[in-house]
Amino acid sequence: MQVLYLTRRNLTTLLSKLDRKRAGEETKCTLIKRDTKHPQYPSTDEITITALEDVDYYTDRKPGKVNPADVK
Repeated sequence: MQVLYLTRRNLTTLLSKLDRKRAGEETKCTLIKRDTKHPQYPSTDEITITALEDVDYYTDRKPGKVNPADVK
């Protein structure tokens, strides 16, 4: 099983990129993780993470359930 570790900083950056794109700025909404040598949380390989708005992703199905504690 491969594991992808995202820090709060990574998540905040992706959310900021989504907001900037919505505001008309040019961004690919993407992070590239290359830290394969971290002593505790290494990535298995270089990986690209791209954030999408729900409306763009859930075009052919409804989203799954989310824990109510995680919904604002």
